[in-house]
Amino acid sequence: MESKKRKSWKTIAIVVMAVLLAASIALNVWNYFWGFDSYLQNTDEIYRMEAGILRNNMEFMAGEDLEIQYDFDHKDYPELIAAYGIDRIAGEGSEFEKALRLMNEYAPQLKHKSDYDNHVEMSAVSLLKYSLDKKENGINCRNKAQILNEMCLALGIYSRKVWIMPYSGYDSDCHVVNEVWDSKLNKWVMLDITNNQYWVDENGTPLSVLEIRKKGAMRELCTPVEGNESLKDLKALQKKHIGEFLYIMKNMVYMQYCSAYGVGEIKPICALLPQGFDPKEMPVISLHACEQSPVK
Repeated sequence: MESKKRKSWKTIAIVVMAVLLAASIALNVWNYFWGFDSYLQNTDEIYRMEAGILRNNMEFMAGEDLEIQYDFDHKDYPELIAAYGIDRIAGEGSEFEKALRLMNEYAPQLKHKSDYDNHVEMSAVSLLKYSLDKKENGINCRNKAQILNEMCLALGIYSRKVWIMPYSGYDSDCHVVNEVWDSKLNKWVMLDITNNQYWVDENGTPLSVLEIRKKGAMRELCTPVEGNESLKDLKALQKKHIGEFLYIMKNMVYMQYCSAYGVGEIKPICALLPQGFDPKEMPVISLHACEQSPVK
């Protein structure tokens, strides 16, 4: 009797497997001859679509030549340095090198939570107490960028938080990154603490937000790089990080900047907008104001 039961179960298993195999074959045949044929077949086609959007929105609206302010003397900075040893972690070198070390140190210790509700006071000290090494207390890109921004300002590095925004009015997803002014390179350099990445061009030179935007529009080689990755094969790096690459390119249509940077999020927030965009009562900042050196 027991032997018959085993045979019965084996027969059932064989029949089920045969049915699943037949269904799989039928589905593949259907897809081959009659299935849905998307024009977005691969990542290169997605990139061509994103690059085309950027290329068609290359020119920016005239805006105010705002002189963005940077606070290097807030009362929170000594506590931030003493409690977290950020001066030791940053070490020596250029502003970019110091900020990169800070990003590499803290990015893995901050859990990402895209739907975080911003209920904690937006200051580095408060956010670190809430989220550092606490997986149950994730925070979003906006607050991670705030932490890195205040760390850099506390060490005398010109640093700003930049919102990078998508084209579609139906797309509610954007991203927030940092830029630091590097006196050696004499330009802004982007750091993405959420993905623990910076971006380089074909020569391995770190790029600003606006340089990445232009490279993307012209389909010139650039790629995200994780903190300590080798720059020997940039095309391989771009392929490795294609998900982050496409995500950032999707969000490179327009930018938003604070009018001043320090502890907390200082308003008003200004927009760098392509020609023809509706500012929606938001102050418009000029391209020159976004690219110029902050050093007096």
